[in-house]
Amino acid sequence: MCGICGVWYFDRSRSVAHQILSNMTDSIIHRGPDEDGFYIEKNIGLGFRRLSIIDVAGSHQPMSNEDQKIQLVFNGEIYNYQDLQKKLQDNHTFVTKGDTETIVHAYEEYGVECFTHLRGMFGLAIWNEREQRLVAGVDRFGKKPFYYWHDDEKIIFGSELKCILQHPDLQKEIDLDALDDYLTYGYISAPRSILKHVSKLPAGHRMIVNANGDITVESYWHPHFCMPNEYDNRPLPELAEELRHLLMEAVKIRMISDVPLGAFLSGGVDSSAVVALMSLQSDRPIKTFSIGFEESGFDESNYAQLIADRYNTDHTRHVVTSDLEEILPKIIKQYDEPFLDYSSIPTTYVSMIARQHVTVALGGDGGDEVFGGYNRYRYGFRHQFLQSVIPKFARPMVSAIGEKLPTFVKGHAFIRGVDKDMMHWLEYAVAFHASERRELYTNKSPNLVAEGFHRDLLSPTSNHDMLSRFQYQDMNFYLPYDILVKVDRASMLNSLEVRAPLLDYVLFEFMAKVPPKYKMSKTGSKILLKEAVKDLVPNDILYRTKQGFNSPMEYWLRDSLAPLMQDNLLDKTAQERGLFEHAYVSNLVQQHIEGRADHKWKLWALLSFELWARTYLDT
Repeated sequence: MCGICGVWYFDRSRSVAHQILSNMTDSIIHRGPDEDGFYIEKNIGLGFRRLSIIDVAGSHQPMSNEDQKIQLVFNGEIYNYQDLQKKLQDNHTFVTKGDTETIVHAYEEYGVECFTHLRGMFGLAIWNEREQRLVAGVDRFGKKPFYYWHDDEKIIFGSELKCILQHPDLQKEIDLDALDDYLTYGYISAPRSILKHVSKLPAGHRMIVNANGDITVESYWHPHFCMPNEYDNRPLPELAEELRHLLMEAVKIRMISDVPLGAFLSGGVDSSAVVALMSLQSDRPIKTFSIGFEESGFDESNYAQLIADRYNTDHTRHVVTSDLEEILPKIIKQYDEPFLDYSSIPTTYVSMIARQHVTVALGGDGGDEVFGGYNRYRYGFRHQFLQSVIPKFARPMVSAIGEKLPTFVKGHAFIRGVDKDMMHWLEYAVAFHASERRELYTNKSPNLVAEGFHRDLLSPTSNHDMLSRFQYQDMNFYLPYDILVKVDRASMLNSLEVRAPLLDYVLFEFMAKVPPKYKMSKTGSKILLKEAVKDLVPNDILYRTKQGFNSPMEYWLRDSLAPLMQDNLLDKTAQERGLFEHAYVSNLVQQHIEGRADHKWKLWALLSFELWARTYLDT
């Protein structure tokens, strides 16, 4: 895993300063502590930081083709590089043993269509000197980041936002629409970033920039879900057998490494299956790593131990405490943008512990989105059932009754929302609803609040099944801009490469054809995955209640983090930003500390923003 950056001035009389490029690479040294590399030719400059994984002695970057006219900087891993090399070697000369050079020659052979030939994770940029063109791309699921700032004079890009901030011309101005997105969903999805003028390249997209400054951003792949008439209706055991084969392959190709390798082990179905499949294909015990908590209600490490014992892994467990004074500033700085998902804390810890033993780790990310695992998907089933028994004309009346029910009444949320579209359950977990954001913003803040679920892309079509609509939404937003951001930043902070075999696009395209009844029902989730690995994973893990990789933030904000929260949210600095109503925020803080309400999501959203602002805007 690595970090990349670059500067291209469209005016050929302007030169790229080595010092600026060096500052950019220094800011992301955590992504690649092993070596740096530069290509500077007048008005174009590329920078690189390397974390050596494959072909450690070779594959230095920037990497060129035979005549030096193509230059590549690449962050990621290409798992099918050996097969690609065989296809390309008749027309191209290979001088290294790694995956990087394969991309160079794939671009020469296929042009901008080269991305469709890559099976892996990547954020990369290719400079074509002959055509005076820059081509960039991000992998299908958005595992690797790519930020860029483009105007009439230049384009500047980097693996992290902090990299672009090293350029002296950039003005740090908040994009208030992006802030509203963040306070709604907890993250900022591409193409926006928290700063005006800086964009993110979306998952599955490529960018082409010409010498006159024209820029084209286009999709080369998106997660397609089949219509009901396209389902693969083979029997469950037959589908499970094929899935088992695809899982084995996806894990196997991600175990290729010239440096020590291990796995995250949370105790859930996904990571347990990955560790089991790794163990079947390894001649030595797998090194595994898990996180526990002092608060027993959040500690799943006993389930992780079940798998560790069964497969005799070399297991390391670390207990996360509420003493976050040292690590929290590092996390805030590393994420570049405000980020609500506080599972970033245990993810950072498990990455830190793993890096003490290995350089590469496999994880179970993507399992919920690909196989159908989130509780909100099951809520959709219940919603569908209620709407099937309550006539449409009666739903508003039933919903009004639900609004008056106490929150402790079982099923009150379903009754209250019965007159809404089932996609309402994707909005159910937002940080601040529209009415709450109106109370939060000051009169000085522009009227940013959009009603309801205000994204442009909600679902493929209404003709798709309910589960596919939910999965499609998560694949396009929550997965690339929350889950994968969390894993990338936490692992890269610790110079650790994390690979996600369950997010193999060949595996996904198989699952996209599987009927929803083999993914989730009213009573079960990940049905086909569990069938495929039922002989590998104990029933205590396969069929236990889903918990998720979480942390006891509710209690921390009432106890050890309460002073930090109060000092940052209620002081003069926060008030002078003029964004949020002080009385509203103060009331949230007071209610939470006194135990009268659980505002952990709202308060962590606000605290994360304020800590970000003090790190990036006030310095």
